[in-house]
Amino acid sequence: MNIILLSGGSGVRLWPLSNEQRPKQFIPLIKDHSGQPKSMLQHVWSQLKHRNLHNSTVIATSVGQQALIHDQIGREVDLVLEPEKRDTFPAILLSVAYLYSHRGVSRDEAVAVMSVDSRVEDSFYNALINLPEALESTGANVALMGVKPTFPSRKYGYIVPEPDTENLPIMTIERFYEKPNAQDAALYIERGALWNCGVFCFKVGFLLDLLASMGLPQTYEELLLVYSQLEIRSFDYAVVERERRIAALMYTGSWKDMGTWCTVAEELNDPIVGKGFLGKDNNQVQIVNELDIPIIAVGLSDIVIAASKEGILVSHRGSDAQLKEAVQLMKESLLPKSDSIETHSRLVDRSVFADGTIVTTQRIHLKAGMERIFEPLMDGRRQIVSWTVMHGSSRVVKNKEGIVVSSGWNVTLENRDEAVIQALGPVDLLEITTITNL
Repeated sequence: MNIILLSGGSGVRLWPLSNEQRPKQFIPLIKDHSGQPKSMLQHVWSQLKHRNLHNSTVIATSVGQQALIHDQIGREVDLVLEPEKRDTFPAILLSVAYLYSHRGVSRDEAVAVMSVDSRVEDSFYNALINLPEALESTGANVALMGVKPTFPSRKYGYIVPEPDTENLPIMTIERFYEKPNAQDAALYIERGALWNCGVFCFKVGFLLDLLASMGLPQTYEELLLVYSQLEIRSFDYAVVERERRIAALMYTGSWKDMGTWCTVAEELNDPIVGKGFLGKDNNQVQIVNELDIPIIAVGLSDIVIAASKEGILVSHRGSDAQLKEAVQLMKESLLPKSDSIETHSRLVDRSVFADGTIVTTQRIHLKAGMERIFEPLMDGRRQIVSWTVMHGSSRVVKNKEGIVVSSGWNVTLENRDEAVIQALGPVDLLEITTITNL
């Protein structure tokens, strides 16, 4: 059996620790048997290696996460790189095309898809390797793995079995419902529904036929060329919810979706990570603090407090479903409200050292046609400014010499210099200013 490990998300539900630059699966929040911190990716990869399943596994991820994956689990891993993020349906299609055209996997071979952000016992993999049998014995096109629900959550898909197969080792499925409302979820649980563990199994030919029916190529290189045309949609909605021939296995061990603060807080052995203090009358309070200033919590119940340079979150443990929307609304509210605004900047860090040195880091956005001028200090102190172009194209004039620069370019300026950077299109800069006493 072949495995596709999905590791392309950014994990907004774990904001502010998780973001586009540091997705949740790379944050060392899990401790191994020796007490050493591990990321979700490292934990799952070690479990796959323990079962010798890693050699038949490819990781579907975005181009921007390639270096992070290599740093955490090594360069021998086989990666399927998405040229852009388009959700799990396109990522799985691209991965199957890669298995078929690059690794020589035949149409009749089974492929299991699993997410990197689940916390499971080793017995989970006993069920995983039995999924191809579920396809064969039932004639299903898709086999799923489910667990018994504990409450009518809106975060998961629901696998509703046929009445005469409920609680059998292999069940045939009446219907799959992706993320219903709480009222409908309660009804499905009464009918013996399972939570979907985010595991899908199918034969390679099933997905290749789907590509053909959509008028899309079946080879990896050709599919890459039209990847931007694929529908942005999850595999659950695009395939599983529409499929009528589904089977399922029940997994009876421990399973947690590590994509929310509620489940992450349950896994942390210490209620305080980083600088923090719990005062009197606290109940079920978790502090995760990456800042160099302390957080104090007093008289709170069922609260998660998370802090990083990205921001500070104070949330009720049961409010995970609202965080993604809240983060999006926050970002929209902080954008410039008028086209007349030429630039905007965000302070990333400001440090003052014992010898009086001040280092300030700002992220700056310039609209097309706008400019930022280097202004030397006139008070006798030494100033060094570093401009790094993070994204976009611009023209820099330094001491009357001009050059067109783009992403990755860097220049260092001192008091004696004259310089200006002019945006040829939207440009994002990182500006680091160091001021010292002469």
